[in-house]
Amino acid sequence: MDIGKALTYVTEDERWVTKLGIGAAMAFFSFLIIPAFFLTGYMVQIAQNVMAGHERPLPEWQDWGKLFMDGLNLFVAMLVYTLPFWLLTCCVLFTTVGSSGLSEMSEDAAAALLSGSFLLFCCVFFIWIVALMFLAPAVTIQYARERSLGACFQFSRVIGIARDNIGDIVLTVAVSIGISFVLGLVGSIPIIGWLIILAGNVYVYAVLGHLYGQIGAKMDGGISKEDQFAM
Repeated sequence: MDIGKALTYVTEDERWVTKLGIGAAMAFFSFLIIPAFFLTGYMVQIAQNVMAGHERPLPEWQDWGKLFMDGLNLFVAMLVYTLPFWLLTCCVLFTTVGSSGLSEMSEDAAAALLSGSFLLFCCVFFIWIVALMFLAPAVTIQYARERSLGACFQFSRVIGIARDNIGDIVLTVAVSIGISFVLGLVGSIPIIGWLIILAGNVYVYAVLGHLYGQIGAKMDGGISKEDQFAM
């Protein structure tokens, strides 16, 4: 992967300030949820442009309906992939409530049951979070290639993307963590720190979109020629 290109391509676009500015506005209102879908959809479009070999992959903020649906579809997909965690949370909750109602159980036995349940929850939660770090990029790449919510649930295909591109995905995660760490430091600057964070968050989406696009482009030549002409 060309990490340097992913980090610098944004400024090669003549309208990058305007495009990132619109993205920063989306980030500012992301607490309303809906703007966050547009940001995610924008990242998907960047990935698709990279797969298609566009010289300037940073897209205009157009076709808002498509941006919204892409973001919404990925949100739904990732919600499904987190279902095991929510099911485990419910099981732990029911175990906790159930054990508290067993009057015949000694305090030590109840405490051991609660401790064991909590420990199991923590272990499985950690394992699933690590798994999602690799599955989330694979799901995004799969969606960008196929442009279909259903494609996100082709689990064998998604796992195959994560497995076959494990090294590139690790680099992508590392780059994301690195940029976020720097933003956290810079964000401590009084007054302008939050402005930098807003712009920086959009930049993270742009970098991730480019890296996902690079991974997708390596797979079977990227997306189909028909899709390239359609974009």
